[in-house]
Amino acid sequence: MDLHKLKLEFEKKRPTYERLKDEAVFILDEALNRKNIKVHLFVSRVKSAKSFIDKVKRKQSEKPFQEIQDIVGLRVVCLFLSDIPRIGDVLRSSFEVLSEDNKIEDYEVSSFGYLSVHFIAKMKREFAGPRYDEIKRVSFEIQVRTITMDAWATISHYLDYKSDRDVPKELRRDFYALSGLFYVADTHFETFFKSREESRATITKLFQKPEPQLDQEINLDSLTAYLHKKFPNRRHAEPKFVSELIGELSRAGYSKIRAIEDTLEKAWQGVLAHEKTFAYFLQGEGFYDVGVVRAAFDITDHNFLRLRRASYEVE
Repeated sequence: MDLHKLKLEFEKKRPTYERLKDEAVFILDEALNRKNIKVHLFVSRVKSAKSFIDKVKRKQSEKPFQEIQDIVGLRVVCLFLSDIPRIGDVLRSSFEVLSEDNKIEDYEVSSFGYLSVHFIAKMKREFAGPRYDEIKRVSFEIQVRTITMDAWATISHYLDYKSDRDVPKELRRDFYALSGLFYVADTHFETFFKSREESRATITKLFQKPEPQLDQEINLDSLTAYLHKKFPNRRHAEPKFVSELIGELSRAGYSKIRAIEDTLEKAWQGVLAHEKTFAYFLQGEGFYDVGVVRAAFDITDHNFLRLRRASYEVE
């Protein structure tokens, strides 16, 4: 094989690979957003000419441009194990999936760092026109793994260990132990996530009752559920701003949702009057839900207002 000619041919095809990469990223990113699947990392690349030639030599490939299917590669690093099958469904609906290699099922814990699901795909056949004429003939690879899988894979790759067989015997016990810790973290993150979803659903139901149970601890989930129930027609703040309000309430000694309910009832007319003074700046939108609560405590509790101002001065 004339490697020099092969390299020239690869560079000639590179613009096609780059277009394929950009189009695949665009399609997948849009699809993940539509399904509201949050990902930690979404990266893509086109192999370098050197990496391509090295793989051709390793594989002794006679038709490298047809046989090497990961010249264009995408990697989706998700948050939880349960996200992996959901992302798989998105891939099957977005592309023509040629093959799947699930390295997660029936694995050994010692192999945890090398886990992921690999998809080989092409653009859908119905994609037509000059934009797709070249790129839809080329296959590409998509890897899907969790944060912990990616972290361990990155570390073991840095150590140059491609498999557990590469690890010196005297280090293998520690290697397996670390791999097991990452496995435990992954499974417990999944358990915690599911428990949290169940907890949020339970708290939401408590506040939906005709007589809501207000003796709940103030935390992100309980306060969010309360605010959504209390102010269905107001703008709802992002979690980070709800968290800020929790900190302010805690510093002032408030720990129960009932304290917020009582304060809102006591200061409601004052809150509405206060809101009117900001009408020009709010442009008819009104305070966010957290702004209403903050205004109510500002009016009724001088200590809350003092502590809040003090924290802003420190910042």
